[in-house]
Amino acid sequence: MNDAIAHNRPETLNNSYLAPEISNQRLQTLDALHVQAGETILDVGCGTGFLTHELALMAGASGKVVAMDLQAEMTDATQERCAHLPQVSAQTGDVTALPFGDEEFDAVTCTQVLLYVENVELAISEMRRVLKPGGRIAILETDWQGVVMHSQFPDITDRIMTAWDQSVASPNLPRTILAKMSAAGFGGLNAKAIPLLNTTFTENSFSVSSLEWLGKVGYKAGAVTKEESLRWIQDQKELGEKNQYFFCVNRFLFN
Repeated sequence: MNDAIAHNRPETLNNSYLAPEISNQRLQTLDALHVQAGETILDVGCGTGFLTHELALMAGASGKVVAMDLQAEMTDATQERCAHLPQVSAQTGDVTALPFGDEEFDAVTCTQVLLYVENVELAISEMRRVLKPGGRIAILETDWQGVVMHSQFPDITDRIMTAWDQSVASPNLPRTILAKMSAAGFGGLNAKAIPLLNTTFTENSFSVSSLEWLGKVGYKAGAVTKEESLRWIQDQKELGEKNQYFFCVNRFLFN
């Protein structure tokens, strides 16, 4: 497992998923999918199952939600979260070789998965293959080069963000996803920016829960020293104490 994927531990993701801005992201994803009772849904990259749980409630007892992730610890966490929902099943799988038949799902969602994938075109084609005619899709990705944050060490920020982009297979995907989706046969596409904005240093916020793993990616890649990474995080805490904390990055929803 590479360092970029390894930061996605269940306990780390739970803290991030509970943040108000990520809860808002889930609501907007659900709104875009228009899930109806009795439908069959695929949640690619289910993480610890927060979105899976909401999808299952919308699909109801007559529906079916299949949660899939590359990591077994994520599917285990999802199964535990959704243990009271018999319409949910969870399994490991690869988005570039989905273990499902053609035209099996009414809707597919894929959140923060494709940046880890070398062949994004194949992954999108696979999601198109398993969708029923007229089925819906929701893909979410982040362009980390668009981060806006206050820091007294902007050079460290730049090096850490560059190291993060270099640690994943397909960074900055929002710029090209629409063309890839069109090439795979999707039509009538929409794009929407969902800002993840924090103006206070709050422990359960998306940005604060991200600082440690971003810094770790930076020093493991040799872009910064461990001391620089720790200084960078401490700077953010101090800015928070001075009421000067600011962090914003756009996540993009394509459907």
